[in-house]
Amino acid sequence: MLPNFCGDETLLRVLIFAILFALVVWLLRSPGPEALIETSLILLFVIWVAMSTTGLLCLSQRWLRRWRIGWQVTLPPLVAVLNTALVHLGAEQFDLADPTQRLPIIGVAILMSLIAMHYLYLIAAWKEEMQDVAHAREQALRARVRPHFLFNSMNTIAGLCRSDPAKAEQVTLDLADLFRAAFNTGPIHPLATELELIRAYLAIEQTRFGSRLKVEWDINEAEYAKIEVPTLVLQPLVENAIQHGIAPSPAGGRVWIRAHHEQDTTVIVIGNTIAGRAANGTQTAGDEARARLRNAFGERASVTTHRTDCEFEIRITLPRWASGSRGEA
Repeated sequence: MLPNFCGDETLLRVLIFAILFALVVWLLRSPGPEALIETSLILLFVIWVAMSTTGLLCLSQRWLRRWRIGWQVTLPPLVAVLNTALVHLGAEQFDLADPTQRLPIIGVAILMSLIAMHYLYLIAAWKEEMQDVAHAREQALRARVRPHFLFNSMNTIAGLCRSDPAKAEQVTLDLADLFRAAFNTGPIHPLATELELIRAYLAIEQTRFGSRLKVEWDINEAEYAKIEVPTLVLQPLVENAIQHGIAPSPAGGRVWIRAHHEQDTTVIVIGNTIAGRAANGTQTAGDEARARLRNAFGERASVTTHRTDCEFEIRITLPRWASGSRGEA
């Protein structure tokens, strides 16, 4: 529950808090040049105390984490108050602070440190809860590769065992790779690995649908080894394309997967043909992908869809050189 005092977000929040406090002091004073000068000195004092306290807490963060929760809550505000007193005493030595204001300043420091620490602890608890939710969703998704896909794959393998044993063996290996990724890999992996899993999935479905399924693949997986994404974030989108685009059509259709770079982003397009008035689907796969990518990359990632009378496309935009480990479980 201890906030990350070394994080950029924490430093920014502390700085904004200090500036807002100085602004409140300025608004409560009578307008004039003297008030502006005094407010500037107060702002300098508050920022110095805030930044030095954050630095001290950052240096002692590992040590603080070894203590019980009660001490983790008590010690940071105490450090802020003691640091305020020391900075004020130092300012008094250079006639930059009024000794008669020492106790009122320490009193204000006690109040403001309690408010600031309470806010930082609430933010830390909220972020931890969000990560727990993301982790739960991740585990739920990885634990359920749709049962109908498993059953269809097993039926395909059973049908090939007599007619084409070699093909049945290859389908079994492809299925094993897919389930190994679903259950044994970590929360993130290279985009190239995700694309290889999609190839394995499409190979299984190609065996099941035969000539009804035409796959267009315009990707060089080797170009995407440095980009990390949440595990199995794209495979459900391809599965959705098969389920809603190919399976309902007696004549089958096309599925295409393309990827390219656009400046500092990587764009992946997954599309499928639509047979007649096919159902729109629940959009669950797209919503899950959008939520997981946003949790991993923030606003730098996006998922958009485009539908016409005969085609459906989903476009995934990722930061080109970033890792998807941020907050992702």
